[in-house]
Amino acid sequence: MEDAAPQEIEIGLIVPQTRLVEEEIIAKASAGFQPLPMLDVIFSRMAPATAASFRARANLLTDIRFDRTTYACWGEIVNGMDPHAICATAEAPEWNGAIALSMDSEFVFAAMEKLTGGMPVPGGAPARAPTGIERETMRHLFRLILEDLGTNMSRIAEVRLNLEAVESPKEIGAIHGVNTPCAVGRMEVRLDECEGSFSVIIPLRTLDPVQERLSTMFLGDKLGGDTSWRDHIENRITGSSVVVTARIHEKQIPLAQILNWKRGTQIDFGILPDQEVTVMCSGIPILFGKAGRLKSGNIALRVEREAGDPVEPISPETLEAL
Repeated sequence: MEDAAPQEIEIGLIVPQTRLVEEEIIAKASAGFQPLPMLDVIFSRMAPATAASFRARANLLTDIRFDRTTYACWGEIVNGMDPHAICATAEAPEWNGAIALSMDSEFVFAAMEKLTGGMPVPGGAPARAPTGIERETMRHLFRLILEDLGTNMSRIAEVRLNLEAVESPKEIGAIHGVNTPCAVGRMEVRLDECEGSFSVIIPLRTLDPVQERLSTMFLGDKLGGDTSWRDHIENRITGSSVVVTARIHEKQIPLAQILNWKRGTQIDFGILPDQEVTVMCSGIPILFGKAGRLKSGNIALRVEREAGDPVEPISPETLEAL
C-alpha cells in the first residue's frame, strides 16, 4: 500500500503524512472528531466583529474572512504551525478548560509594520523568532480576538476567556496531549497588500459542556455583531451635547389677530401657575415637569414624568372645579 499524499491540516500548512491510509482512517475515527456545525456560524460572525475591533481599538484596517473549521489532534496542529508564529493560551473557567490562538508570521510582522508607522510589504516577514516587544504588542490583538470570540460564544453559553500567556509554538506544545482532538477555526487576514492568518484552536474536551448545543444548527439565529464599534458610537453619543427647549404652552391664534399685534399689545396665553412644562429635544418631547423659582431667583424645572409615562387621571373634584 502506498503512503498517503501530503495532507493539508487546519492551520493551513502542508505536513508530510507517513501513516497508511487505513491507519489514518482508524486514527481519525478513534480520535472522535464529531463536527460541530455551530462553530462555523460562530466563527463566521466573529470575523467581521474582530475586523471592527482591530479598526476601532488597534488602528488596524484589516479585512478578516473566516476560512474553515477543521479537526485534528493537538500534536499534529502544533507540528504544522509556522515556526515563527506567535501563540497564546486562554482559560475558560466556566468550561474548566483552555484554548489556544496562533498568528502566523506574515500577519504578525505586517501588523507590527503598520503599528509602528511603516508600510507592510508582502513576503517581508523575517525568518526569526518574534521579539519580546512583538509578543507584547500582539498580546493586545489576542485580547481583542478573545473578547469577540467570547461575545459570539455567549449566544450559546456564557463564557469568559482570560488570556494567560503569549508563547512560541514550541512552548505552547505542552499544554495538551499530542492526541487531544481539537477544532481549529482559521481566519484569513488581509492588511494592506499583505495576507496572513490567525487560528482559534479549541480542544473538544473544553467544549464538552456545550457540545450538544454546538452540534445543532439554529437556523435564523443572529449571532455576534459589531460590539466594539457599537460601544465606540455609544461613548461618542453619551459624550456629546444637545440643545433642549422648555415649552410652556402652545395656543392657536387666528392669523388676522396676529397681524394686528403691535408694540404694547398684551397677549393672553392662558398659562396657569402650575402649568406643565414640556422639555423637548429636536422637536421631540422627552420630559414633563412643573416650573418654579429657586432661592437664587432663577427659574427651574422639576421633572415629574418622562415621555411615554402614563398621565395621572384627573379627579372628579378637579373636573368640577374647572
